[in-house]
This record gives sequence, structure tokens and C-alpha cells, in this order.
Amino acid sequence: MWHITSATKARKDLFKPSGSLLRRALSSSSSPDVAVQLDYFMSHQFAGVATALVDGIYTSNGIEPHFLPTCPVGREMANVRAYQDANPSTLVTLGSVEQNIFTPLLYSNPGLRLTGVASMMRQSPLCIASLKELNEGDTIGCHEDTVDLLKRIYPQLTIVASPRGTKNSDLLNAKYDGIQAYTTTEVPALQRILKERGMDPGSLHVNALEDGVSGVKLGYSQLLFAADEGLSSPDRREAATAFLQSTFDGWQISIRDPARAIEAVAEAQRMLKLDDEANDHWHPSDEFQQDMLRLMNDQVKETYAGDKLGVLHEKRWSEATTWLLGGGENASDNVDPTLGLDKTGLWRPSSQLLHGNELGKEIMQSAKSSAYKFEREYGRKPSLGVVTVGQLKRYEHGSRRLELYSNPSSSWFNKTDAGRANGFEVQEINLDARTATTETLLSEVYKLRDEVDGIQIMWPLPEHIDSSAVFNAVPLEMDVDGIHYVGQKEIGNCRAYAPVTPAGAVELIKAYGVDVAGKHVLVVGRSPIVGSPVSRMLRDMGAAVTVGHRGLSTDALKNLVGSADIVVTCAGDPSAVHADWLSDGCEVVNIGTTFCEDKDSLLSDVEGDIAAKAKRYSPVPGGVGPLSNPILFRNVARAAWDQAEGPQGWNKEPSKLTYTEALEFMTKVNAMSTIMDHHANISIRHACVDGVDLTLEWFSFQAQQLTEKDFDSARAVDLVYGGNSINMEEYAYDLKDESIALFPASIHTVGLGW
Repeated sequence: MWHITSATKARKDLFKPSGSLLRRALSSSSSPDVAVQLDYFMSHQFAGVATALVDGIYTSNGIEPHFLPTCPVGREMANVRAYQDANPSTLVTLGSVEQNIFTPLLYSNPGLRLTGVASMMRQSPLCIASLKELNEGDTIGCHEDTVDLLKRIYPQLTIVASPRGTKNSDLLNAKYDGIQAYTTTEVPALQRILKERGMDPGSLHVNALEDGVSGVKLGYSQLLFAADEGLSSPDRREAATAFLQSTFDGWQISIRDPARAIEAVAEAQRMLKLDDEANDHWHPSDEFQQDMLRLMNDQVKETYAGDKLGVLHEKRWSEATTWLLGGGENASDNVDPTLGLDKTGLWRPSSQLLHGNELGKEIMQSAKSSAYKFEREYGRKPSLGVVTVGQLKRYEHGSRRLELYSNPSSSWFNKTDAGRANGFEVQEINLDARTATTETLLSEVYKLRDEVDGIQIMWPLPEHIDSSAVFNAVPLEMDVDGIHYVGQKEIGNCRAYAPVTPAGAVELIKAYGVDVAGKHVLVVGRSPIVGSPVSRMLRDMGAAVTVGHRGLSTDALKNLVGSADIVVTCAGDPSAVHADWLSDGCEVVNIGTTFCEDKDSLLSDVEGDIAAKAKRYSPVPGGVGPLSNPILFRNVARAAWDQAEGPQGWNKEPSKLTYTEALEFMTKVNAMSTIMDHHANISIRHACVDGVDLTLEWFSFQAQQLTEKDFDSARAVDLVYGGNSINMEEYAYDLKDESIALFPASIHTVGLGW
């Protein structure tokens, strides 16, 4: 759960520092413990700083930061170094700047001796704003410190330095064809100005510099960096940590209570005299302030990892460093990609935490790249259809969860916006549970089969709906949320999509090297969409899986928890497991969550202090949850490609199988089939030096569809021969009919609770 200091909780009204405190915080006659050089005027992009200052959070954490005057563009890093040199008794001097400025300057001037420690934005909001499509030779006005960067990205355009205080006016007065802008500030201001002038706000063209598909990698924005001295001793590190903790506590308040943060920004402007009334890229409306703060809050939430906002990740930092230094005259193949990144662990999540936010972003980025490639190849976007019947109880707080923990470009609760932001088309169909019937629901599914690449049926369906009929209407190749997964795995279909949330748990387990092979893994919960499939996945990974559920007595469940090496919770009940039941040194993967209105927070299935017992565990929020949507869209991209080009690697063929071995295998299958009184069609094709190909086809001709006998026969062959040199999973099951899912899907109609 995100932390808010007790000092903040105690204040309902905005805290106003005393005159003596304010004078001491702003005085330059003595060296303060902490000095700060913001890279721009106090505004909503520093709402966390403003809230921490005005609410007294800095003071409660033992520091009184001195804010340096606003400096000319591009001088932030030099100012931090100069101030620290001139005031050596200051424990730490920090500044803010974008990584695309920080990295090249530090590379060219190592004497600056500065280190990036945290960031308020994971991705740069830099963009080019224009009122028309840009053509070769058009002129772009930009800040003087980004001229070289924009020339590199847009070699076909004319890039010139321009004043940042008049950029919106310069664009509207046609002085430039486009301007350097930020999606969090100038863009919402321009949209409102256009509306006031009777123009369509949608006519504003916004081209993000780092869109995830162009190859441009700018790294972090509003990067917080420190003079190296600030990391050199325990007391200095304590001061730096106090500043970061206070600042991100301030951002937590901004996220939870935007109105309070807007007031804090206005008060901080008056206190620090760091306002910017002369520039033209604000808009004098409450709506603009709210919109700007919402956009900033969304950016800040993207930096959450484990138990902290503002976390820097080495992989992302290194990729940006490599790109930023890859085109300059001073570029070197030997440059350290972690140049300027703090390696001392000043601001990192606890090593106990299996956090999934950054992993989820990497998966979504991969899905986005695949989607854009697909659109270039086929002239359309990969598409998803989502069908929901009624108000699902577990999603009734979706809007608040989105506000607190996510943003529209990635949220499970807003798939249309998430799809649009990442190159997908999404149709969301919401049916009234009171009027929906099996027939109307099937009609919607059949229509989607002709319109989209992937279909997701939100579970559970109302009791009066024939769930089996609806699930079976989803073709295997479109089953991107794994309705048929368990049944298909039973008959050896290794291409079946796994349900996305269990798949996220397994992805997290693999990413952190949690070794489940040979371990006792307890899965708490047996639902058909999470508990059952994750149990199957873990069993396939070599785990000895036990399933606990609400049908067990408390003592029985407690004993199972205490005996498990790894506990995977997917009950959706915040009191399902008590932390003191856990064995010392176990590992815990929290899947199930519950939103508590009273605490305005998301809770896991484990009640109590997990950290006191577990070696490692996934946090809530920020563990498995951030992986579900990315995996869903990754599946949609794969479904689009497979349906356009045919599945890649669907049929597995045994290697070096001789003709004699094939005949022996067929004889064994025949013997098994005779016992079961149900025979498969078997075909053999000799491939000369490559051995032979075998195909087994199950189908009940009398019923003219797949039946339980087909399923049992295929499973029996797997069970008998799965461990031998001839492995049935290496063969293609050619189950020729759309009804392939009829039997497997039926297991998903049982509502057992957790």
C-alpha cells in the first residue's frame, strides 16, 4: 500500500509554515541541509513538491529545502554543481531535468559529478505540436537545449531555437509551422485556446517524440539528480532520502486528492515566488489546472515499482543512454550505458518485492510494436472484442482503482483507451444482465467472430446464461483470455492461450527466478479463470501443487499454508490467509485483490505483515496486476498475425523418428484405443531422411462433433506415452471442427467460488 506520512494524515487543511520557518527555508545567507534547483517555474508539474512543502511533509521528515531561483534553460546541471561547490556544508543539492538533457551533458562534462537518483516521469512528454501535417522543410521552434536532439529526430525539418515563453502564440500566429511542446502543459492549453477561437481542438496535431515504435528513446523526464557529494556519507544520504520520500509522499496526496494539490501549487507559487505569469502556455481556467494535474499524476503513477514512486530502472536508463549518445560526435562504443545512474540503491524498492510494473510495460511495448508492424503490413489494427454482461462485482471500484494506480493507456478497466494508446482497436460490448439472454449474447459473439481478431468474455456470466454455449462460441484462435486453456492443455494443444492473469503470475515467477520445480506450491482458490489454470501451469513447471479453497476448515487451510514453500493466492478475499500462517522464508505470489472503500486501498488475500515471514512476495498493488492487460494485448497481436498468416509452430513433429518406430507407436495407440473402444484416425507420411510425420485425428462421426470419448482417448494416449521417448505432445492433434472447444470449455461452467 502506498505510504502517506502521519504528519500528512493529521492535517485536513493546508499547512502554512510559520514566518520564521519560511525565512529559514528560503534564506541564502546560510547553507541549508538540502538545496533544490527546479528546471522550471513552480507549476502542476511539481505538484508533489508543492504539496510536500505546503503540507509540511519536508519539515516532518527533518529537512527544510532551499529552492534556488529559476535559471536559464539548460543551466540546471551547472547550477547544481556550482551551488554545491560554493556551499560544501549543504548535505545535498538536487535538481530536475530531462534525461535527454542530463545524459549528453554529463557525458560531455564529467566534471559536473552528478547522479540521477529518481524521476517524476517515466517517459518524456516532449512532442511537436502543429496546426497541420508537417512537410519537408517546415520550421519548428524549440528550446535551445533541444535543437540538436530535434535535428537528429527530424532531419527533414528546419529546427530553430525560439523563446519558450511565447511558444503557443508563435504557433497560433504562424511564426513557426510547429513548436516543441509537452503533452502535459502546452497541448491542453492549445486545445482550449482553439476551442475558444471556434476551432476544433482535434485539429491540433501532436507527434510524440518517443512513441515506442520509432526507435527514439529519451528515457526519464523530470529526472531528479544530485551532486555526487550527496551520496557520499550516511548523513548526506539520509537527507537525500528524506527529500525523495517527502516529494513522493506529496505526489501520493496529489494522486488521491487533486483539488488539494492544486491549492498547494498556488500556495507554493506565492511562498517561493517561482510563478510564471509572463508565459503564454498556461490557460486561465480551473479546467486546465485539473487537466494538467491529471496528466501529471498519470505520468507519476508510471514510475511506481514495488513500494515506491519515482523508481529508475537500469534497463530503461541504459537503453536511453545508448540511444542518446549514439548519434553525437562524441559517441563511443565503449560508453557505460549506466552513465549517471545511481548504483548505490538510494531509492529502490525492497529486494523482497516481486514487482511487475516495469515488466508489464515491457510486455505492452512489445505488443505495441507488433501491432504497429501488423498495421503496416495489413493496413488495419489488430482488434479485440470484449463482452460484459451486467456490473461485475470485482470491477465496481474500477474508476477509483484507475485514478489511484493506473492510467487510461494501460488500465484493465479501460481497454478501449488502452488499446488506442498501443495500436489496437477495441470494441467493448456491455449488455444489461436483466435483459440479456443466451441467444442475444451468442448473437454478439458471432458478430465479433467476423469483426475482430480476439474475443474476451468477462467472467462470471449471470446464472440464467448458458455459459458453456457462450464460451464454446469463441473459436480457439480468438480465445485470447484462455477460456479453453485447461481443456486444451489436457489434449496436448500447446498453442492454446492461457488466461491472462494466471499467465501474468507465471511471467512474474519466471522473471524473478522463483524456482517452483519440486517445490510444494499451495494455490489458494479454484476459480475457472484463475485458480484452476494457474494450478495447471505450475504443475507443468514441475511443482507439487495443492489447492486450498473455502470448503476447507480454517485449521486445514492453515496447515497447508504452513507447509508450503510457495503460496499463490487467488481468492479475492482479504482475510483468506493470515500472514502468521506462512512458513519462514516462503515465497508468496498475490493474485487475488479486493478494493476496500473504508481504506480507499487495494488489499491482497494475505492479511498481516507478509514481509516479516516471506523471503519474497508480490506487492498489492504493483505485483501481478500490471501484467494482465499487457499479456491480453500481446495475445491479441499474436491472434491477428496467426489468423493473417497461419499459426507459426503449431504442429510439433518428432525428430529422427524412423518408419519402424512410427509403426510400433501406431500399434501401441491401437491397443489403447481398442481398450477404450474409440479409435483415432492415424495417417503416416514418409519424409525420407527426415523420418516420418504422424497425424492423429479424433472425431465422433456418429455424433458429428467432438465428444467426451474423443477427449478421453487423446488424454489417455498422453498419459501413457507422455514420459516415453515418443511424446504425444510432439504430435499434431488435428481435431477438425469448430466444436473443438465443446468438451474442454464445459469445465468452465462450474462456479465453485475460491
